[in-house]
Amino acid sequence: MSMKTVTSLRRGLQVLRLINETGGCQIKTLQANVDLPKPTIIRMVATLVEAGYVWRSEAGIYKVSAKVLSLANRYDADEGLLMAARPVLAKLRSEMAWPSDLAAFDGDAMVILDTGEDPGTFGLNRARGSRLPVLTTSLGRAYLAFREPRTQEELLSHLLKVEAPRSHAKLTMSRLKRILKETKEQGYSAADGEYLKNTRAVAVPILVKGRPLATINLMTVISAMEMAEVERNFVAPLLAAARQISETLSESAPGEGLAAAAL
Repeated sequence: MSMKTVTSLRRGLQVLRLINETGGCQIKTLQANVDLPKPTIIRMVATLVEAGYVWRSEAGIYKVSAKVLSLANRYDADEGLLMAARPVLAKLRSEMAWPSDLAAFDGDAMVILDTGEDPGTFGLNRARGSRLPVLTTSLGRAYLAFREPRTQEELLSHLLKVEAPRSHAKLTMSRLKRILKETKEQGYSAADGEYLKNTRAVAVPILVKGRPLATINLMTVISAMEMAEVERNFVAPLLAAARQISETLSESAPGEGLAAAAL
């Protein structure tokens, strides 16, 4: 059913999301990242403060309050996927001793559905719900490489417009197509300091009926291993974990959350 949407609500949510993702910011940061006039941004932030979802520190930094947790306390984040993945990922993380994430595609980003319970080696783990770029992360490339060609082409065009201006990595259509082709041929993706300059990571897709439902990765810091060593040590365990999760999911219908929407 087609209907007009509320633009002001969408923009307000964009402001709230940016405050959350930055861990707290000033109005000037919102101005630099949201295409809205300063008076509009100020009114939106004031509304969020009044509603209790944002608070202002003594230093003038706006941060999300604990009340934002109420917006997600009924959210069932792909229960079937998480039930199948968590025991497998717990074993993987225990054996590998390096951080790993489970992520699903959500429109213009990879969303972290699950990560290690501990802060993670050298603080590499991200919080659940974190949104990461697609084109410069191993998680995103592992997802995009296994999408059907037409959808992949459409997503690439859209994501390049979104991510290229913000990335320090060289992002061109020809380079990304080559990377995605190689990723699909070898069965895993790699990212060497392109999103976070001090990290190396590899990721694999969790395939259901031949399509990527989610992706899982393993990460390390650049000083710990060369990229070839990362691939040699991490890819086989990741592939085994992904197969195990896929087999469990194939025996039952996937959930109705972010990951299922990717199908």
